[in-house]
Amino acid sequence: MPKPNIFLDYGGLICNYDFTPKTLLRAHKLVRTHLNSEGFSFSLTTISDAHKKAIKAYLEARQDFTEWGMNKIMGTMISNLGVDSPTLASQLAMIYKLNDHDLTPKGNSPEILADWAQRTKLGIISNLPHDSLGFELQRYGMLDLFDTITISYEVGVRKPRPEIYLEAMKRARAKPRDSLFISHDLPEVEGARAVGMEAVLTQSLEEMIGVI
Repeated sequence: MPKPNIFLDYGGLICNYDFTPKTLLRAHKLVRTHLNSEGFSFSLTTISDAHKKAIKAYLEARQDFTEWGMNKIMGTMISNLGVDSPTLASQLAMIYKLNDHDLTPKGNSPEILADWAQRTKLGIISNLPHDSLGFELQRYGMLDLFDTITISYEVGVRKPRPEIYLEAMKRARAKPRDSLFISHDLPEVEGARAVGMEAVLTQSLEEMIGVI
């Protein structure tokens, strides 16, 4: 019998998440167009450099698995451009989170998850500084399969910190003994086990067919 509550990683397990120089350039171009519409004139190189500096600061802060939200990252970026505008930071966050990567379902994940959702409660625990996964799951008809979605930027920490697993179970009203976490990342699996959850390391949902 499956556990009453199954929590899954997102990128690399449910979906293929591709963040590449090409996708980032696409986002930079859209950001330049938006900045121009707001009366700012910056070259792609200037925008790219400001973004790189912001991401560097974000990654440095993330060394202890602290998580920033996308608005904070973008606030840092526009500060690098010499601009101070929370509204503009929020606008750029929306552009980047929807355009700086490509995403497609991995394997037969929509069909597999639809089957599981009929027999158990599903949740997502994801390390992301934004909520793009909601739009992406909706696009591929998977959003309604999940009872809860817990994203690191909401909690302020990333897996494998215990707080994010505990928050996910709190939202699902689940106990560790009744919860299973599935991920392709070993440290994330170990983090779930550290809070009392059962956890499985796998590279695809197909490997779990017959187990769930």
